[in-house]
Amino acid sequence: MKKVAVSLLTLAVALSASASAFAAEPAKNIKSSQKAAASVTDPYEPNDSVSFAPYINSNVSYTAAINHNKDVDYFNFYAKPGTFDFAFSRQSTSSESITIWVRKSTGETVHRVVIKGNTSFSVNIPEEGQYYIQLMAPNAMFETNPIAPIPYSFKAIFNQ
Repeated sequence: MKKVAVSLLTLAVALSASASAFAAEPAKNIKSSQKAAASVTDPYEPNDSVSFAPYINSNVSYTAAINHNKDVDYFNFYAKPGTFDFAFSRQSTSSESITIWVRKSTGETVHRVVIKGNTSFSVNIPEEGQYYIQLMAPNAMFETNPIAPIPYSFKAIFNQ
């Protein structure tokens, strides 16, 4: 009787562990495959909020991607007053628009542009402090139609 109880208990634990592992496996695989896909095209993900945004340096090229219709990319920087020059280049033939914002850490807009191709612009940085660049599809918060990933490169030149 003792042997049967131990065997049943062992079987129950084994089945429970197998069922848990099996149930968790698809979600784990989906997450890791999505993460792997994102990291292939965008080494800065996750950067979907200012608090997770990497800091960038002046006069350095960065390559990233808008990976889906709700993806918003943020890049932080610290600047002193003066000219902020920004050059943006698509790495695909996508015709989707992209909105580029330059904002103070408070969220106040310094500059905003909506583009379908490549662009460059200059902005006056009014005061020393924390700023960020935000890149996204124009209606990313409300968009329901999927888009193909849009790889891009940019370079920002500013007073550090």
